[in-house]
Amino acid sequence: MTPSERGIFGLAGKAGSLGLWMALLAIVHAVGLAGVVLLDADLILDLTVINLLVSALIIFGFGHQQDAWRWALTAYITYAVEVIGVQTGFPFGEYAYGERLGYLLYDTPPMIGVLWLMTLMGSLYWADRWAPDRDGRDRGTLRAAIAATLMVAFDVILEPVAIRTAFWTWDGGHIPLRNYVSWWVIAFALAWAWRKAHTFRTNHAAGLLLIVQTAFFIGLSLLPWKS
Repeated sequence: MTPSERGIFGLAGKAGSLGLWMALLAIVHAVGLAGVVLLDADLILDLTVINLLVSALIIFGFGHQQDAWRWALTAYITYAVEVIGVQTGFPFGEYAYGERLGYLLYDTPPMIGVLWLMTLMGSLYWADRWAPDRDGRDRGTLRAAIAATLMVAFDVILEPVAIRTAFWTWDGGHIPLRNYVSWWVIAFALAWAWRKAHTFRTNHAAGLLLIVQTAFFIGLSLLPWKS
């Protein structure tokens, strides 16, 4: 039984349906986008951490508990990499986090590890749809490459919005190419490591959330903000 079939946290019926919870996330993001454009961008964007926590809870609710340790380890590893990046400039370049992603520990919000995790799960879902194993052949390496490429594409869309919202800032105001190269390498390594982990590949909710978030950030990039 796949995570989406058994419902959120194993609930059966409409209360646990994937469509219901993903519609909720889509509505929340649409309302947020409308609020940024029509109401008060600062007020809405200050709720980013709450939105990420709710999204993460829903995504994890459609996963299998046996993979929980992989989720925690992924979030920890990516958070640790970000701490190193902020403190040393390696591997991404010189940058600093603001406070919109929540409490800073070692100048880095732990929530960034959760964002990495959700993006990885969503990217691996689509990679599995496009490059499943077939005829007994393991295509895990190809899936890892596809997932890493999707994550970099997401980062390209996210970066201008993140800078404008003060999620983080880059030294000199320029995003170095090494940031995207590093994202790809780290994402590939994680995707390859978890290439056989069931709910990293079959979490439909994570795949749909990635689409919702991508549309949300594209909207923020194209539409005017109300200050």
